[in-house]
Amino acid sequence: MITAQKTRGRRALAAVALGLVALSATGCGAINDQATATEYAASDGVNFTAGDVEVRNLMLVTTGANAETRVLANVINGSDQSAELELGINGSSVTIEIPADTTVPLSEDDHKATVPAAGAIPGSMIPVDVTVGSESTEQSVPVIDGTLEEYRQYLPEGYEPENNEHLKHAEEEEAGHH
Repeated sequence: MITAQKTRGRRALAAVALGLVALSATGCGAINDQATATEYAASDGVNFTAGDVEVRNLMLVTTGANAETRVLANVINGSDQSAELELGINGSSVTIEIPADTTVPLSEDDHKATVPAAGAIPGSMIPVDVTVGSESTEQSVPVIDGTLEEYRQYLPEGYEPENNEHLKHAEEEEAGHH
């Protein structure tokens, strides 16, 4: 004979079992962060916001630590006031004027920004002092060279193919010597 107490027990057991099935069906997503929700710089530069100014894909392009260095980024001012972005790099600084509600692409010659030297070799990350209005912060910014073809046009001192000769694979060098 099934009593009311046994029915309640079976219902409770069924509810627990259903709960376990639901939890197992959610997989690891129930306890792990969703990877696609993590913001990151999808290119070689860094992204950050300083005051009302958004800086996207900031990087320094140069042939060496003591060579002239080009500053590359897209600088976005979404406010209704003009803004000024100052970047302090290796004892030098560059100031970029950003009109209200405008994006300034530093990759274009009209907005070209350079400093005398990055003070670090390509492949390094260097501290850059960032100031917008009364807000200041320090960002770690990559220094790159012309190894990647898409950055060669931005090298202030030009690109020399022999600078990358050391990057050839040993198999390529030995291909004709078998």
